[in-house]
Amino acid sequence: MPEETKMGRRWAAEYHDLFAGEDDVRFYSAISRRAGPTALDIGVGTARLAIPIARAGTRVVGIDSSMELLNIAHGKVTSAGGGITSRMRLLFGDIRDFSLPREGRFDLAYASSGAYNRCRSRAEMAHAVACARDHLRVGGAFCFDLLHVREDLMDGMPRLDGVAPTEDGGEVVRHLSWRPGRRRGDVECHATYERFDARGRSAERVAERETLHMFEPIEVAEVLQLGGFEDVNRFSDMRGGRSAGGRDEMAVYVCQRGP
Repeated sequence: MPEETKMGRRWAAEYHDLFAGEDDVRFYSAISRRAGPTALDIGVGTARLAIPIARAGTRVVGIDSSMELLNIAHGKVTSAGGGITSRMRLLFGDIRDFSLPREGRFDLAYASSGAYNRCRSRAEMAHAVACARDHLRVGGAFCFDLLHVREDLMDGMPRLDGVAPTEDGGEVVRHLSWRPGRRRGDVECHATYERFDARGRSAERVAERETLHMFEPIEVAEVLQLGGFEDVNRFSDMRGGRSAGGRDEMAVYVCQRGP
């Protein structure tokens, strides 16, 4: 066991992508192919989605408020090759309040991995959605996903969330725990990553805490309507599953900017 646990996104960032899967890559890539040649990645993170979208020929601008994640993204873009560096631009900025006048209007804006769960209120989300709208052309596509944590999981107990192999033959084990936050709708998330080497010895332990806000479907629908978006579709997963109503564990929204 390592002597200490490293705390914070700075240390956890390198482990994020190991547990992401591929469903969202396929989902957002398919929407990008239909939307047009330009895309805005709101909360680009490590560029896990932006790189394959750019590789397919789309010009992508990504913004994020974490320099740790942007530094990782810059490194990945540089090493990706295939002309991706000429089709990508990474910028530091608050996804809830940004202005990119030099970039023009985009064909697609997307916010993946629960980016808008970082908004702490409906008003804050409404402002973030308005920022996205201001950067879309009329008829441009807007899509994002939101996380909903079940109440029976919010007991603060760590649960095994997954095991991911590493390139050196070891593995990383992730545990997640959830508990209600101080304000209504807030949920405190605690993630712990433990890396084991090829011999099964614990090599590093990293923990990250953040507060997320859970939005009710009716809140999101009203925000989108008031924000000037049309043809709103809501899915329950990244494979296009239709919501049965109520609160799903994930909600994926796809719509377009109205006139």
